[in-house]
Amino acid sequence: MSQHAKRAYSSPLREEAARRTRATIVDAAARLFVDRGYVSTTVRQIAETAGVAVRTVFTAFPGGKSELFREALDAAVTGGSAADEPGSGRAPRPGRGASGTAGSDAERIVEQVVRYGADLLERAGGLLMTSVESSGADPDMRRFADEDARATADNARTIAEGLRRHGLLRDDVSVEHAAHVFYTLGSPQVHALLRRDCGWDVDEYRAWLTATLRATLLR
Repeated sequence: MSQHAKRAYSSPLREEAARRTRATIVDAAARLFVDRGYVSTTVRQIAETAGVAVRTVFTAFPGGKSELFREALDAAVTGGSAADEPGSGRAPRPGRGASGTAGSDAERIVEQVVRYGADLLERAGGLLMTSVESSGADPDMRRFADEDARATADNARTIAEGLRRHGLLRDDVSVEHAAHVFYTLGSPQVHALLRRDCGWDVDEYRAWLTATLRATLLR
């Protein structure tokens, strides 16, 4: 076999091995960040959990823990059922079908928002709470927490503005008030309180959030 043919055959294998190693390291880091917190987790612990050398972790992730957290969070946010949504990574936007009524449209929109948000928090909520809980002790975690808070607030306002534009909010509910309600009730903090601390299952959480948003905001 020629040297060229050998390189062409082995390169994809090396690339696949490197990809699997990165995925194993990211998975180990994500579990440790959620279980132990960001500050208490060391690169050595991540390496031991992943079954690789510390040097391998830094070779794959030169930025260390911060880069690993970003990689783990991105994988959690974009993975799973989010890939099944058109325009993955974006929340559903309010709109009215030609044959729908305002009531049915509003309920459908809230159900879509709750389903999307609950699925996202089931995948990424633990890591988002890690950034919140560690934000006072680590500047990288404060940055991650602040970025998520801004993105969540912007998304909440977009949804509230769409509901108002299509006449689906109650007359006594302002866009600002509706945005604050979406932002608060759909937050990783509330999700963690109900799912982790109170022991609710995900269906119970979805049903409560849907009913509360409907009763609080909709016509």
